[in-house]
Amino acid sequence: MNFRGNLIIERQDEWCIQVADESCTLPKTSDVAQIASAVSGLLAKSTGVNSYCIIAPASTSCFFARLNLPPDFDIRDRHSLIYELENHLPIDAESMAADFATLPASHNQNQTQPETSVSGIAVEVNAWKSLADNLEAEGIPVTNIIPSAVLAVASLHQKHSLSGISNLILCHGDHADMITLADDQIMSWKYSKIEAANLQRHKCLDLPESDTSLVVGCTKAQGTLIRDNIGPIQIEQDAIVTHQLHGANAAISNPASTHFNLRRDALASDDPLRPIAKQLSWFAFAVTICLIAMIVGSWWRSNRIEERITENLQAQGAAFKEAFPNTRVPAALLRRVRSEHSKIMGSRNASKQIEAPTSATKMMGVLLASLPTDTRVRISSIDIRGGNVNLRFQVQRPVDAGVIAEALSQGGFDVSQPATTRKDATTFESTIQAEWYDRVSANASNSEEQQSVDRLGQVEQPSSHVAESTNTSSVSRPQIGAQEFDAR
Repeated sequence: MNFRGNLIIERQDEWCIQVADESCTLPKTSDVAQIASAVSGLLAKSTGVNSYCIIAPASTSCFFARLNLPPDFDIRDRHSLIYELENHLPIDAESMAADFATLPASHNQNQTQPETSVSGIAVEVNAWKSLADNLEAEGIPVTNIIPSAVLAVASLHQKHSLSGISNLILCHGDHADMITLADDQIMSWKYSKIEAANLQRHKCLDLPESDTSLVVGCTKAQGTLIRDNIGPIQIEQDAIVTHQLHGANAAISNPASTHFNLRRDALASDDPLRPIAKQLSWFAFAVTICLIAMIVGSWWRSNRIEERITENLQAQGAAFKEAFPNTRVPAALLRRVRSEHSKIMGSRNASKQIEAPTSATKMMGVLLASLPTDTRVRISSIDIRGGNVNLRFQVQRPVDAGVIAEALSQGGFDVSQPATTRKDATTFESTIQAEWYDRVSANASNSEEQQSVDRLGQVEQPSSHVAESTNTSSVSRPQIGAQEFDAR
């Protein structure tokens, strides 16, 4: 078979060490350091071998007991089970490492009083603790401590598909393990000399329903003796060590299927993560690489965002310079843009529209178009700011200032009373302050409608200087130079 692990089997007079395809034996008197050194040496010679190790104690080092517990007993309470097992074994609960398996309910001894049957196997801690620690010190993790008979039983059960009540006899020289199985669980286990009395006692106590017994590793004489005292038997051709290797291989490849693993309690590893230390190291390495990649990715993304922000700020600055060529770009340009955007977004659902700034050029055209053509006037200054007009001019008569004010009022301005002062004997200086009404669009629309009517010839309307002065579209008609004169 292809065994890729490490197995240490205790026998009656020697230690058998199997590392992959390499094997060796040591005297039973060898100390634990020699055993660990031998395993390490074989492991160094082999390639592609799993470093996990299984220790298989001999049957003489194990204790077995079957516990019949009341139905209300909590079989998940290991401490209670260990102290209950102490009542059936000659060792203390504090000095043993034990494992348990629940038997099928259909094989209870007393069917009239339902109860829970549990099989328990235990070993002494002091006999195996030092060996496990020495192997761990050599860098060989001990994952399982399973009795050698249990390994063989697991292999035989898989090979022969045993079910119900089965009888196994595993021969070791003149002694044998007499094991009764209930499905795949050990219901009884005795280690005794192969004698007629022991075989008959085993049959009377543990084999009321078994028809055939499976015998492994017996001689011809032993086979005849077993057949005469137990009944029909089936002799297994494979050696018992082969089944032990098969069972160990199954324990390594599928730990969940392993029964009676005694690597627990006081025999448990000081470092419970030691068997998967290599996998954890690779996992930690993968996590580290992942974190580094995340950090580098975040740094790269932050740089990209900063570059885009810088590009956007530069583009906004260029757009601001283009729109306002003689204005310095504000330091908080983005805040300015956001402020204006907030104002616009805040007024999207308002009842009135946003007030747009009044064009000074447009107001100048309307102002000049509104001036009367039959009054001579010299304009000194025109100041237009946000819809407000401050007009200073000179006329020959004070009454002319009122005429101009009336003309501007007809042109769409809210005109205040003109302030007129005498400059000299023939010249009066006047100031008019006016505010533009937001009726430019209406006036323009009326003018366009009037022009359309004139073109169609449907309505004849006499020309009037007042009507012409209110026409905001004829901005270029009045000529300032033609209206100026020197009153003196």
